[in-house]
Amino acid sequence: MHWKQIVELHAATTALIRHKAVLITINKSVAERDSVYDAVHYAWKLDPKKARKAQYVLAVAQGLIVGGFEAKEWLAATVENFLGTIENKVGRWGFVGSVASNEICAEYLRCKLPDGHRKKGASNPVRYLGY
Repeated sequence: MHWKQIVELHAATTALIRHKAVLITINKSVAERDSVYDAVHYAWKLDPKKARKAQYVLAVAQGLIVGGFEAKEWLAATVENFLGTIENKVGRWGFVGSVASNEICAEYLRCKLPDGHRKKGASNPVRYLGY
C-alpha cells in the first residue's frame, strides 16, 4: 500500500452499512482493469440467491469502499452474458448494473469498513451484509 493510501485509510470515517449489500474486495483486480466497475462486476464465486437480494454492491480496495453499484441483473459468468470475455467461468457470477445514486455514494464511498468486516487472510473476497 502506498503511504497516501495508508493515510487515507486511517483518516477515513467508518462506514455504517444500513443496506443489504454485497461487499467484494477488488484489491488485485482493480489494478488490472480500466475502472472500478470493470474490476467488480465480473466472475465471482458467490451465492446468486443472496446476491439478488442485495440493494447494492460495494467494491472494497485495501479496506476502503471505492465503488457503489446497483446490480440490475446477476448472470452466470459466460461469454454469452459478458461480451468481451474469452472464456466461460463455471461456478462464477457477475452483474450488469450502474453506479449507485449520489446519496448512496456520498454515504459509503471513501469510508473504511468496520473492523468486524475486515478479515485478514479470508480467502473469499465476497461478503454479504445486512441479511
